[in-house]
Amino acid sequence: MNRARFLNIFLLFISAIYFSYLFYIQCIKHQYYESKAKIQHEKKFVLFGARGNIYDRNGLSLATSQQCFSIFCTPRYVYNKEKLAKEISKISGRSRRDLNELINRGKFFWIERKVNLRKRDMYLHIDDPAIGFSHDLNRQYNMPEIFASLIGKCSSYNQGIEGLEIQLNDVLSGKSGFTIYQKDPTGDIFPYHNYSEEDPLPGQDVYLTIDLHFQAILYANLKDCLIRENAKSAAGLIVDPHTGEILALVNIGQNGDQRNHVICDEFEPGSTFKLITLTYALLDGFKESDIINTEGGKFRVRGHTIHDYRNYGTVTFKQAIAHSSNVAMVKISREFDRQKFYLLMRDFGLGQLTGIELPGEVKGRLPKSQKINDIEFATLVFGQGLTVNLLQLAFAYQSIANGGVLNKPTIIREIKNNKKIIFQSKPLRIRRVVDKETTKRITEILCGVVEEGSGIEAGIKGVKIAGKTGTAQKVVKGKYSSSSIITTFIGYFPADSPDYLIAIMFDEPKRGLWASTIAAPVFKNVAQSIYQINSYQYATK
Repeated sequence: MNRARFLNIFLLFISAIYFSYLFYIQCIKHQYYESKAKIQHEKKFVLFGARGNIYDRNGLSLATSQQCFSIFCTPRYVYNKEKLAKEISKISGRSRRDLNELINRGKFFWIERKVNLRKRDMYLHIDDPAIGFSHDLNRQYNMPEIFASLIGKCSSYNQGIEGLEIQLNDVLSGKSGFTIYQKDPTGDIFPYHNYSEEDPLPGQDVYLTIDLHFQAILYANLKDCLIRENAKSAAGLIVDPHTGEILALVNIGQNGDQRNHVICDEFEPGSTFKLITLTYALLDGFKESDIINTEGGKFRVRGHTIHDYRNYGTVTFKQAIAHSSNVAMVKISREFDRQKFYLLMRDFGLGQLTGIELPGEVKGRLPKSQKINDIEFATLVFGQGLTVNLLQLAFAYQSIANGGVLNKPTIIREIKNNKKIIFQSKPLRIRRVVDKETTKRITEILCGVVEEGSGIEAGIKGVKIAGKTGTAQKVVKGKYSSSSIITTFIGYFPADSPDYLIAIMFDEPKRGLWASTIAAPVFKNVAQSIYQINSYQYATK
């Protein structure tokens, strides 16, 4: 009796442990084992949402996502292996022998990725249950060579990796969906209609401030000069000075270089920096007619000799700017309050990020006002000893063309979701740099640069242009090089009421040595093309 009771208690104990373990597995650890089973029996494929399109300001497409398909083969369902390999080989161009090996191996494989609808239907006409397809997307770019450094590109998974594609990835990326395939014990996958799936959603469309026609004009002229001068790189932009909108932004480099030199490269500006020196001088009481003796083109500061290109003799302040006299700039700067001069540089936006909607912008470098000596300040006033990027420099001129108001540069005009506008940019005023009357005087002086000075090659008959050349020696191994230079020209027109500002830069041209003969003529060609496009508009003014 006791033995029977003991046996019953023992069996009850064992049953309790068994059923407790079953309860633990089926109830408490249910989700854990369910997920393990899914991993073993299911394969989830992500379906990417169509990436949003990118358009220019006039609605011309620059980057679009085209629906495409990826074709796969599940060998376990093959009717006739030899026939299937032969048909696939005809369409794909792949080796029949390789296809036979893949089919005989019995493992799932991709036949071809990112094919169009016509080619997908060719595969489906094989009429073999082993052939299947999944939806895919292919990013296509209009005029990719012209827009490469600006728009950038995507990875094979439709994620932005360069340029605007990465900067606006969250906006352009659609919402991913999914589809689930069955996995057999060997690991092969095949479609199974009972599994759930979710359709992807498209991303938002972006409209840029860029004008495709202006972009093409700027690109063609920069490339021609890059080849002619055998330069290391060329960069340029066209700006609406009243709004800060970028109408064109082009970068060209040797050997496939697609770096955005406009915002990612910092350089010493040289004589284009004299805009700041000119502005400070006028604010400090200098007049256009003030006489300056350029000392025969040589002037010593603390044992260091400042040189001009040639002896300009005795000139007016306006003529000193027109001929880009370094000696004149140094002589007038002896009266400057250095702290106030630094504040003016900052007001013009130098040494600060512009905040443009592009990745990789550098802010440049300004020397510290407390530590600068007489020689360093003397060279600073004609553009040595500081660095800027081309966008910063262009927008210093933009503030003058805009009546003294510095705007934030922008390249995004609108963002739309299913044709509904969800963002629209507006001109953003950063600060007033200088009063309107002073900007008129500055513009008149800069017109003298084009009419009679170093920028004469930028002139267009019948159009009043304000601008400035800049030829800066590059620092090589700690010293200023006489052969490695950067040439720039920045100008705007019509000078009295500017519609366009154009900035041009060439890095290390090999055949020429001066901005007056390299960058200025390119400005002229670009400006002339724009002027001809808008000739009716100017005729009615």
